[in-house]
Amino acid sequence: MEYKVLTCDDPQYPKKLKERLGSECPSKLYYWGPLKFLDIFTMAVISADSIGGIAYMAANQVLFTIRDYAMNYIGPHYSVMEHEIFRLGLWKKCHNTVTLFTAKGLAVESYGSFLLDRFYPPFDKFPEREEYFRRAQDHELLMLSVAEPNQTRQIRKSIMERNWIACNLGDIVFVPYGVKGSKTYTMCKRIVKAGNIPIFTTDSEQNKDLHQLGIPAYNRKTVKGFLEKHGVKLWTSENDKNTVEQEYAFSTENHSYGKKHTQLQMEFLGKNKKLKK
Repeated sequence: MEYKVLTCDDPQYPKKLKERLGSECPSKLYYWGPLKFLDIFTMAVISADSIGGIAYMAANQVLFTIRDYAMNYIGPHYSVMEHEIFRLGLWKKCHNTVTLFTAKGLAVESYGSFLLDRFYPPFDKFPEREEYFRRAQDHELLMLSVAEPNQTRQIRKSIMERNWIACNLGDIVFVPYGVKGSKTYTMCKRIVKAGNIPIFTTDSEQNKDLHQLGIPAYNRKTVKGFLEKHGVKLWTSENDKNTVEQEYAFSTENHSYGKKHTQLQMEFLGKNKKLKK
């Protein structure tokens, strides 16, 4: 698929990366989709895949509150808990935006392959699937990568760099679960050491390793104060209006790109039999 490239001297290059990383910013950021999603209040999500039932339920309780706030969700959307938050971002009643961050190159990645890596058959029939492809067709999904365009595999180095950049693009970082020895725990230590990225987890006892790092813990009731302290707003009809206007502006400013992109996305909406299988 066709993609675009941002360099550090590009005026569209994310300000948060420059402010937080300085000279250590990625020299190139590859993307397709509405880059303006990164101007919306953004919550990055990373979570270890080995999450247990108690931590899982604690995260879902926190998400009951989070879902009422206007956000752009960014992350790899790869682990079980990340799947849940990815699907929440696609929930039609909220109309939150979703940014996909892949560890593959964008010359080989696609909306279809991104999904199949995470929801392989028979688990690919999740309720928000249709909404995912609708957004893909209508240019309402942003995909990012810092991997070389032709990189076909998700290697550890790329995964860790992807997660680090995703967290630096977030106004806040939510960690539903991270245990010692996991890539998530390693990333949390790096975030805490950096000291300039607001991070939080749940108050589940299964997150004691994160609590010991000094990461603040919240539940369904207390997380509201944390969110509002950092400037996130509840969803209103005005939020919907602003998001629609941003998407329209992107489509009209990038008309030639949009036409090609729509043609490619139609393959994922049923005309590409291989992907349907």
